Amino acid sequence: MELKPRVLIVSVSLVCRSNYTEVKTRGYLVDSAQFGKGVYRPKSVFQSIDEASLCGSYDYVIVALKALPNIYDCADRVARVITPSTMIMLFQNGIGIEDPFVKRFPLVPIVSTVSFVSVKHENGVLKHGGFSMLASGIHLPEHRLAYADKLQFICDVFGEQGVSSIIEQDIQPYRWQKHILNGSTNPVSVICNGASCQQMAKNPHCRTLLEETMAEIFVLGKKVTGRAFPGVDGIVDPESATSYIKSIPVPVYTSMLVDSQCKRPMERDVILKNPIALAAQHGVDVPHMKALYAMVTMIEEGYSK
Repeated sequence: MELKPRVLIVSVSLVCRSNYTEVKTRGYLVDSAQFGKGVYRPKSVFQSIDEASLCGSYDYVIVALKALPNIYDCADRVARVITPSTMIMLFQNGIGIEDPFVKRFPLVPIVSTVSFVSVKHENGVLKHGGFSMLASGIHLPEHRLAYADKLQFICDVFGEQGVSSIIEQDIQPYRWQKHILNGSTNPVSVICNGASCQQMAKNPHCRTLLEETMAEIFVLGKKVTGRAFPGVDGIVDPESATSYIKSIPVPVYTSMLVDSQCKRPMERDVILKNPIALAAQHGVDVPHMKALYAMVTMIEEGYSK
């Protein structure tokens, strides 16, 4: 008997704010080197969490808000759609993003997901590169066995659509792996007042600053997790990280730089402040991170002047 591949059927609803009308009307236009061109239309599009909460319960809630704990509590923002049967998946950058959710929802499974993907929203089109990978792990050890099948299902959904999706018992080394780039290029790009990641990596003085900041992240991340990083994209040390940046053919501009140019709050707490606090706890010296945090904070405080 021939076995037919299983088809995983899910329905997706989105909460959109500034682009609500655009997405509601025409969906997302996608131009992907990996998947081709097309239009994605979710089942439902809502303007607010409150509106979404009126349409029933959700098995999974994917949180892709900017992590700005100095401005708002992300857990509070999504509380209206969280039930005991919900699995919360955090698609956010930074370190310590899980803490507000654990505090607010101690009995709900919280999944920390690290996305390795290059996407840019340009003129109403989502432009995606040739690579996409997700690494996910249930944050609290006491929840891992009970909710393993639920996490496996959603990862299979991603995989069926061509997105590499792996599950790790301890996801934090992957989070720190991504932070090698996030924790260095983001703040340095703001200081450099508009430089792309490639421009910074090719400038000898700026490259040194990036690599010395990355070195602090390597040491701190290994101290905090007690494990080596997984080496995604061949990044195993600061030099391989800047070489990787230089090899990217299309200019990359960091999200923190874009926020700074638009005079929006930057993710400085989860990118810099939280790691600096962990460094103090673990006795790791991080002078570059401290200096970058001080400068980025001053830049943000100067928006209103």
